[in-house]
Amino acid sequence: MSRRKTYWLGVGLSAVSGYALILFTWWLVSLCETGNDAVKYVGYPSMFLVPFGMGIVAAYVWKPLGFNKTERFIRSVVIWFVSSLGAAAVFHEGTVCLVIAAPLLWLFIFFGTLAGDAWFRRSRSKLHLSIFPLLLLAIAGDALHPSEKNTVITDELLIHVPPNKVFPFVVQFPPITDAQSHWLNHFGLPEPVQSTSDGAFVGANRQCIFSNGLIFPERITELVPNQKLTFIVTEQPRDPELLGHFFLHSGQFELRDNHDGTTTLIGRSWYTLRVSPNWYFDIWTKDVVRHVHLRVMQHIAHLAEQ
Repeated sequence: MSRRKTYWLGVGLSAVSGYALILFTWWLVSLCETGNDAVKYVGYPSMFLVPFGMGIVAAYVWKPLGFNKTERFIRSVVIWFVSSLGAAAVFHEGTVCLVIAAPLLWLFIFFGTLAGDAWFRRSRSKLHLSIFPLLLLAIAGDALHPSEKNTVITDELLIHVPPNKVFPFVVQFPPITDAQSHWLNHFGLPEPVQSTSDGAFVGANRQCIFSNGLIFPERITELVPNQKLTFIVTEQPRDPELLGHFFLHSGQFELRDNHDGTTTLIGRSWYTLRVSPNWYFDIWTKDVVRHVHLRVMQHIAHLAEQ
């Protein structure tokens, strides 16, 4: 087989192995948690192990090619690109998620090629193939015990009118017409555009409407006029950017009267992030949630101050 064919065979088998590992873990989790529909989407393997395994597969096929570290680093981006296209087409993975995950995927595909090359060069017998079932067991264990992080994000904004002028727009607000302001919007990140409500009372249904047709159905659980509004999210949107990764549980607006004709508007969101590694993805999630908070709160301030 020519060097070119061997190279592309490694790329193709690496990408296919990644899809197979994800499908395997989904199947395994669905067997163990058949009563909970959400768990079928939560059982994503670690962002470390799957690309690492993909790199090992590529290293096994590329053994005759003798790539050095620099060549492996450059060629790993091709595996990432091909596998990302497949993830978008086959699994309907959101573009934003793929953009956020890109640095990790590329890096750990590369680490996998290095580890695989060292392993296969050291062992000449068929025993070196034992790395594949061991990797499969590790990924299955990781998927059956998904990493989870619960977080609350709080932001504040000073509004130059008293609370009674602000509160009506906290309950609901007309469409935001300002241009999109987050760079991930260019990759499909939804923006908050409007909030609707049945009324200003406990039990009222609310909707937080985002661009791209994304809607968070909500119900008001606490309401103190001119002071506080708390709501829970009654259903998680089945959006590819969120499904299985991000669960928004509740939100709150608190209005603090500064007794000088101004109001401090405080926005809070409680959510769960279920994807590994939490520390990496939560950096991105906090940035996006804060962007949503401030976009809504600045719109409320503009309406109230008018």
